[in-house]
Amino acid sequence: MNTIEQLKVSGSHREIGRNIGHHFAGAIHRFFDNYIFLQEQLLPFLKNSTGQRIFQSYLKLHQSHCPQYIAELEGMADGSGRPFEEIFSVNLRGEIAGLIAAKQQHGNSTDGGVQSCTDCLVLIPGAALIGHNEDGSPAGYGNMFVLHASIDKLPTFSALCYPGFLPGNALGFNEFGIVHSINNVAPRPVNVGLARHFIARSLLEARSLEDAVRRVAIPDRAAGFNYNIGSHTERRIISVEVSPERHHVHEVQGYYTHTNHYLELHEQKQHITLSSRKRLDRSMTLCRSTFPSNSGHVLALLGDQTDRDYPIYRDATFPDDNATLCSGLFDLDNRQLRIYWDNPLEEPEKYTQFDM
Repeated sequence: MNTIEQLKVSGSHREIGRNIGHHFAGAIHRFFDNYIFLQEQLLPFLKNSTGQRIFQSYLKLHQSHCPQYIAELEGMADGSGRPFEEIFSVNLRGEIAGLIAAKQQHGNSTDGGVQSCTDCLVLIPGAALIGHNEDGSPAGYGNMFVLHASIDKLPTFSALCYPGFLPGNALGFNEFGIVHSINNVAPRPVNVGLARHFIARSLLEARSLEDAVRRVAIPDRAAGFNYNIGSHTERRIISVEVSPERHHVHEVQGYYTHTNHYLELHEQKQHITLSSRKRLDRSMTLCRSTFPSNSGHVLALLGDQTDRDYPIYRDATFPDDNATLCSGLFDLDNRQLRIYWDNPLEEPEKYTQFDM
């Protein structure tokens, strides 16, 4: 069984980063030491002259555009004792994975976590739900946590976090009723620009869906994400696909499922994994068979393991090397988030609930 810890922090960006780093120092070291992409691809890339040049370009850009988030990462490095270079670079994992793939002229060995996550979104008169599987490296087992943050005069927020990462790149909600979950996508090519983890961090400060879209579609993006965003005050759910140059907003009516490749940005070049295709196909089959009209239907989809090679609920069993670290269910009408730390189909009573 997985576990979760919660931490409440307040203060400046640097102060909350330092508190996170100090409190979760052990988790940061465990995760980084066992994160294969970081150890075998990202850090070796940064040791050569090309990698250092790219690192410095990203650092200068983010120091200029969002120094407050750099301060959070500097605080984490200070509090945990982990080098800032590692903490900053791991928050560029999708961008650097794309750049490594371009250098090698293929993307198969440099996913950088690109296979991660499945979402099922429902908006009907009787339900407003966002179901999300948080998939990633098995190194995340037992090391993730929920952060409740109050920073200066910004909106308070709660977010599921990876150790050493900026809040926002998994799922979260804030005091203005804006909730979100994120799916990895792998656009090609990737630019040197604003990194997606920093953009996702900004989403936690959104005050409306319009503000949220403006934030995720900010110009000069390096890569992209699929952002699934809801507002319980507006009772709307949207799915926003973002690439370096374009974005598409899908207004959910009925149901909508998404995995880890672009569905609406049809002309976008991208790397698509077999897992992403298989999980999307299975999700669509389940929704067509039984319309996901309630939370039980959504949880059944998230927990499905019918395809043992590439299941929706993943267990890092060959040939699939990712695992479902937890599952989240936002209920906008009841203003609740539940995070399930085991398969929600098999263990529906094992969850932690948060009021939004």
